Amino acid sequence: MPCRSTPFQTLALACALLFSVAPKAAPKPLSDAEMSSVRGADGSILAGLASSSSSQNPFTSGLAAAFSSSSGATLLTPAQFASALEAVNLAPTMFADYQGQPVAQTVVDAKPVTFSFNISDVLQATTGLQSNVGASMGTITIKDFDARGTTLWVWHH
Repeated sequence: MPCRSTPFQTLALACALLFSVAPKAAPKPLSDAEMSSVRGADGSILAGLASSSSSQNPFTSGLAAAFSSSSGATLLTPAQFASALEAVNLAPTMFADYQGQPVAQTVVDAKPVTFSFNISDVLQATTGLQSNVGASMGTITIKDFDARGTTLWVWHH
């Protein structure tokens, strides 16, 4: 190892100390407002259930088929939504992000469905990440999944 001069060693030590003081990108907790704007508000996380596009993977296609309705969604006013919740012993105040906006209500009437999907399909559908690994992450088959009678309530938040 070459021998460096004392002034050079002093300068190197001073630079090292200068750059090692406090990291400028130290982690800090985010507020609720910051968290809600981090991911999802820009549409980067999509469940993929609202679309009937053929580009869906087997996971989202299977869920879309299982939770479909022949009559479509009904738009409820806040008062109608409160009445619907009261009928099942719930209250709008139980949902922290519900702020009195209209609600789309869908009652599932699809026949039971059977579908198979790879775990990477779940990752892609929930995070948008593509799995480029050659090895399988495992396959799951859901047989005769019956969601008939399920009520889905959706509102913007």
